[in-house]
Amino acid sequence: MNTRANTAAANPDLRGLELALIALPVAALPHIAHQPPWITLLVVLAIAARAWLLSSGRQAPSIGIMALLAVLAGSLTLVQYGTVFGQEAGTALLLIMIAFKLLEARNRRDIVIALFLGYFVVVTTYFFDQSILTAAYSLLATWLLTAALIQVHAERHIERRRLARQAGAMLLHALPFMLVLFLAFPRIQGPLWGDPQREETARTGLSDELNPGDIAELLQDESTALRVEFDAAAPPLRAQYWRALVMTDFDGRRWSTDRNTEVIQPPVTDDTLVHYTATLEPTRVRYLPVLDYPAVLPDGAELHANYQVLRDRRITRRIQYQAAADLTTPPGADDPQLPPAERARALDLPAAAAPRARTKVALWRATHGDDDRALIDAALQRFAAEPYRYTLQPPRLAGDATDQFLFETQAGYCEHYASAFAVLMRAAGIPTRVVTGYQGGSWQTRGEYLRLRNADAHAWNEVWLDGQGWVRVDPTAAIAPERIEQGLPGLARDTDEPIPAFLRRGEGLSWLQSTHLSLEDWRDFARFRWESWVLAFDPERQRELFARLGLDPRDWRSVLIALGTGFGTIGLIALAWVWIRTPRHRRPAADRVLGQLSRRLARHDPTLARAPYEPVDAWSRRVAHAHPELGTTLETFARTYNRQRFGRLTPEQRTADLHQLRGLLRTVPRARPAFAPRRNDASRQRAAN
Repeated sequence: MNTRANTAAANPDLRGLELALIALPVAALPHIAHQPPWITLLVVLAIAARAWLLSSGRQAPSIGIMALLAVLAGSLTLVQYGTVFGQEAGTALLLIMIAFKLLEARNRRDIVIALFLGYFVVVTTYFFDQSILTAAYSLLATWLLTAALIQVHAERHIERRRLARQAGAMLLHALPFMLVLFLAFPRIQGPLWGDPQREETARTGLSDELNPGDIAELLQDESTALRVEFDAAAPPLRAQYWRALVMTDFDGRRWSTDRNTEVIQPPVTDDTLVHYTATLEPTRVRYLPVLDYPAVLPDGAELHANYQVLRDRRITRRIQYQAAADLTTPPGADDPQLPPAERARALDLPAAAAPRARTKVALWRATHGDDDRALIDAALQRFAAEPYRYTLQPPRLAGDATDQFLFETQAGYCEHYASAFAVLMRAAGIPTRVVTGYQGGSWQTRGEYLRLRNADAHAWNEVWLDGQGWVRVDPTAAIAPERIEQGLPGLARDTDEPIPAFLRRGEGLSWLQSTHLSLEDWRDFARFRWESWVLAFDPERQRELFARLGLDPRDWRSVLIALGTGFGTIGLIALAWVWIRTPRHRRPAADRVLGQLSRRLARHDPTLARAPYEPVDAWSRRVAHAHPELGTTLETFARTYNRQRFGRLTPEQRTADLHQLRGLLRTVPRARPAFAPRRNDASRQRAAN
């Protein structure tokens, strides 16, 4: 027997400590990325020391040493975080407590406390990450902790395979209860464990300002910005403009988002609407990307006069919302003219801005007169002609950015063309603004949803035409129509510029790159379902679920009804499962008739009942001895029963014998006194006297 076995035998209270030394580090492992190195080192050293003490059969450190270590570790935590409260500091203290509790473990109670603290460590993992991989890892850690807990409470050593099965069975039994609590227990706004996103990382790719080159820089960002599921068929890609920010103010180089605009009601329309459900990643801003043009708003959102949709609070966590769009009716379509103040803002240009562009526009105006549509077409035709080109790596612009782009570099990305087009239109007296958002995206056939990356960020224009409203004009469609018709992958097919691999799917990629992209699609699908089904289950969605059942999660009686119904359903399913799994052997028909005969005789005299171990022949002779008048009947019954049960008979013979047994049963009277019990000689003598 090895040393550890000897130690466990010498102190049965330490049974399970070895498994606890495996389970607890596994539970704490995800925190390495979120805790300072000294915390990780301290935990590793404490667990390693406890393992050495266990293997060598030595005693745990004294209480004095442990108290000194606890004070030192607590002081270091206070110095590190400036507090002992909060997510990070609290988690650090929890890890230290587990390590020290293992180090000082002297009995079963100490091990149990450490293991229960391990369950809390598993929960604190969600302070920092709520992905599906974290959930899967949490199940693994919980399984190991449960196995260790079973071993601690066992009276003897349990074989590892059996221990794993028992712990797994306990987790499987707990999952239905977890599901009921997840669905029915009242939810608070936001995750119970707080916001896991950091302010410096939880942000969108779009900015509330637009400079030439800003969106082009996002081309390398393949992180997901938005996922969309349509209630019906998805609209054509060229119609999928996801409106986020509207920019009217221009200082000669930079466009700025409109602020403090009037809140309006969505227009009433008879057109067919496109309904969809969107899952938005944290942005830490208030705006919601919506499909142009918004007709039905998400809950808790408001529509502004520039058709920008804002929430009542910043989006600090992943959210899911439902909305609908009218693809054909632009903003202001019912207004005959643009209000003067808004027209002035949409025509404003700095006095020194784009002098060469102004000269060009003057020539266009002289040629086309008051025909604004013809002037718009002239600008688009200029972009579509040589030497303008759409490039994923636009050159930097200095000086007057508009003139340099239009007359010198003549190469740019969507924001270059949108900004230059807006300046040209304003110089021509046509109110124009810039809109930023997303366009295109990639359709995920595996989950039937649209995935929009930050790389799909796009900029386009809206021009005011009297009687038509703010009409969308996308200069990119003139210079690079494949970008609008096919999304970003359309650009990858006709360019020699270096572009991200995710835009070149199936074209010029190695087997390894293609496999990586395929796995990435699977990972995104799994992440999307996890986010939409689990992480996005907020109080609003819970209210929708309860409303379908005629309940209200804000009413404690409704909550009790939901919990009772859920747990009751689990109980009924468990009973049904036990009933189905319980082996049942239907008694042969001859045995059922035999039982009926035994019970009928017992009603006359309990001593006449057949004992379970009593052969039928012996029983029939015993009853016939007590009641000779039944002798012939019971003899025939026993003979027929034995032939029916043990003889080789045809189906017809078995049926005939069964009928005979039932006929013999009917000859035995049901109620007493059909026959009197036998009396002994003394009784007969007293009767004769």
